[in-house]
Amino acid sequence: MKRIVLMVVAFSLLASPLVGRSLGYGVGFYGQSIIEEEAASSSGVELSFVYQPWLLPVGNPSLIAKAVMGTDMTGKLVFPYVEFGLSVDLFRTIHHPFNLFANNVVAYDPAVSVSYHRDAEAPSQLLSISVSPFKLSQKDFWYEFFVPSVSIDIQTGKVASWGIALIRYTYIFK
Repeated sequence: MKRIVLMVVAFSLLASPLVGRSLGYGVGFYGQSIIEEEAASSSGVELSFVYQPWLLPVGNPSLIAKAVMGTDMTGKLVFPYVEFGLSVDLFRTIHHPFNLFANNVVAYDPAVSVSYHRDAEAPSQLLSISVSPFKLSQKDFWYEFFVPSVSIDIQTGKVASWGIALIRYTYIFK
């Protein structure tokens, strides 16, 4: 049954037209705190890849793959985690107070993300949930500010880590 579901999802994604707003990459700055081991906490740069098959006004989905690189509390270079998940824009509007920050009209489209979080140090399966309350977008870019996230151990239900992406810029190319 799982194989059939995966095949249907893969076929659906491949059958979606690759329009101008479909593929992109992002760069952001993050900080992460590990609950059980504070010394493993890190901060640095994240690199993400985005696939956005549609541009819906409500409930617009995007697939996101993200990898991070930074330094831990001792200053050692680390690659703490990767994530693969789904982000959904809750709604999209151009009537908002954040147009003060841009020369052009930008859309305000807050998002919620759910991802499989693979931590290099954690042996268990983690689920990451993040909220992007300040997401601005145009046809070829997204800006996200102050994106909090939490990673939950699926087996125990306990919070394994929490973090924040201070800013994330995503460029959507054709």
